[in-house]
Amino acid sequence: MARITGGTLVRGEPERVLQSVNPGYWQSICHNQLFLVNRLVSWNKQMEALKNNPPAAIILPNELPLPPLPTRVAVIRVPRASSAVWRLALWNWKQMKVPVIGITGSTGKSTTTTMVDAILKQTHRVVRTHGNLNTFFYLPTYLLRLSPADDILLLEMGMSSLHNIARQCQVVRPHVGVVTNVGEAHVGSLGGLDQVVRAKQEMIDGVRPGGILFLNADCSRSQQLSTRHFQGTICKFGIDQPADIQGEELQYTKEGMRFYARVEGRRLPFRIPLFGEHNVSNALAAIGVVRSLGVPFPAIQRGLARMRPLHMRFQVIQGRQRRTLINDAWNASPSAMQEGLSVLKKIAGNQPAIAVLGDMHELGQYSRFAHTQIGKQAASLNLDGLITFGSQAKAIASAAIANGLDSRQVTHFTNRRALIRFLSQAPENAILYFKASRKLHFERIVQRLT
Repeated sequence: MARITGGTLVRGEPERVLQSVNPGYWQSICHNQLFLVNRLVSWNKQMEALKNNPPAAIILPNELPLPPLPTRVAVIRVPRASSAVWRLALWNWKQMKVPVIGITGSTGKSTTTTMVDAILKQTHRVVRTHGNLNTFFYLPTYLLRLSPADDILLLEMGMSSLHNIARQCQVVRPHVGVVTNVGEAHVGSLGGLDQVVRAKQEMIDGVRPGGILFLNADCSRSQQLSTRHFQGTICKFGIDQPADIQGEELQYTKEGMRFYARVEGRRLPFRIPLFGEHNVSNALAAIGVVRSLGVPFPAIQRGLARMRPLHMRFQVIQGRQRRTLINDAWNASPSAMQEGLSVLKKIAGNQPAIAVLGDMHELGQYSRFAHTQIGKQAASLNLDGLITFGSQAKAIASAAIANGLDSRQVTHFTNRRALIRFLSQAPENAILYFKASRKLHFERIVQRLT
């Protein structure tokens, strides 16, 4: 370990065997691990965790003092902790020969990743992305987790800037690549929709020669992606437009969606415990991915039916007074909010449909237009209630009224407590849909109503 990380063993037995590497997660230290001190986390928290549960060894940057740990804990000194992590991750990656699946997209990449994982884990050992830790910065975490027993590396590839996906692909070179769609997410930070297209193009350019690429036939901006130089197989999934994996006869049920998929000359039924056509699109992408790995159709049907919905992604919760709360507040982009409102209206039926919408961030100059478009859609759906919160979301309320939604059905709030009091008086049996950017923490509002 000292040699691989470019460090010096200053204490400990050189022949001691280590069973795993902990890249700085102080909450989950094990006695047989090599723990890498994380410079981005509180030193005091790490010291307390190391004292309470000493690992087998630690990697310590030269500038930090040697902590008062038992002498049995080996110590490797390194010039830079970040370099040590990457050197060790790349060394481990070179020992592995596993297929890599890379999934990106403005919306749906987490859900698609979860669907693929739910199918594969029935018969494979999968190392996959967790939460929103999906940028180049976190890639070493997953490379370090790989062991000879693992079969597949499943990566959700997000990006905080241009070249982020490209840098991930330069390291792992996916065998299978997916672009779920190209939308407005991060348009503000990237500087325009053309830059979003450029960012997603990095996945196409990053798939290894001879690989397989899955693209959304229904997404107009995905048509701007260039496949001219792609050296592999291109497969399209879609519902409205002709595709290699075609979704048909979509049906809303109490448990989620039922649909047929026409794939490889066969027409097969599937069901998912999620609502919305956009989630059927995600499922079609997942079907294509796992079929490219040889997974039989019965296993795909079981995996999709049994998948567990992601936390705060159209999560259906029983609220007080027989109200249904839909927590879709993990994050928000215009296309995702539009999809959510359409689903709300479809599943509400005769029950009151109430949308609780907050600011959508990272839209830059596109922000005013995007919030106004959401207001127009709310008016066209004739929602029973539209509640908005936040300085930018006020444009949603104004646009809804301007486009014909009864002003008595629209309320804007700037105070969270007042908003919660108002929502607690919502009609019994109502369906309340919550959507906003992550920084607004709408999940706390949902918790107060359950």
